[in-house]
Amino acid sequence: MISLKEPTVTNIPVQTFHGDWDDEGVFVYQAYNDSIADWAITHQQLGGPDFKPVRMTWIKPSFAWVLYRSGYGRKHNQNRILRMKLSHGAVAKLLSQCRCSEGGGGSFGRVQWDPERDILEGDGKEPRQMLRTRAIQIGLKGRLSEEYVRSIISVEDVTELAMKVKIAHLMDHKKKSKTKDAMEILKDELPDERPYLPLCTEEVLVALGMAPGPTALTVHSLGRGKACVS
Repeated sequence: MISLKEPTVTNIPVQTFHGDWDDEGVFVYQAYNDSIADWAITHQQLGGPDFKPVRMTWIKPSFAWVLYRSGYGRKHNQNRILRMKLSHGAVAKLLSQCRCSEGGGGSFGRVQWDPERDILEGDGKEPRQMLRTRAIQIGLKGRLSEEYVRSIISVEDVTELAMKVKIAHLMDHKKKSKTKDAMEILKDELPDERPYLPLCTEEVLVALGMAPGPTALTVHSLGRGKACVS
């Protein structure tokens, strides 16, 4: 069995990978259209005539971030939200071939640290932006995109949950108690996102900003609310 542990908390500014994970692997999210989503659910894999495996694809361990990016599953060609599971080894292998966008990016693999979104609060248009926390975005292209597709263990459609969160956020967001009560009802359906330390070498963790070093300092220096440039 793979030995997993959460990151060590220090006063040194580093970026933390937050996600839902278990002994088997890590969950990530993407939004697609009906054709791609239906094929993926049926075959438990990404593919089909409308899926382009070599184009740049962004995977998001943060459920709130994919809700923000897809407009809770309301944007064109992003109306179905899928939850994919990757093994810990696959995540580490993909990240080991990525570069942080603040350090020059990468031709086939890129990591961005963008302001996190709050799954518990929003206005129905988007989840609330969190200024003190950043969420990891993993961009994969060409051979890495194909490797990601081959590494998927399972596919689940969570569009209905996205709609429930949107409705909860819409419940008179000026009266936060109503939204809080609505989200409390959904708590057992929401992902259990918590700090995660990928099984990468220390060198890779430093390069991606998840361990002390120049990349972590560069991302930290961006300040609150500023997104990395893709």
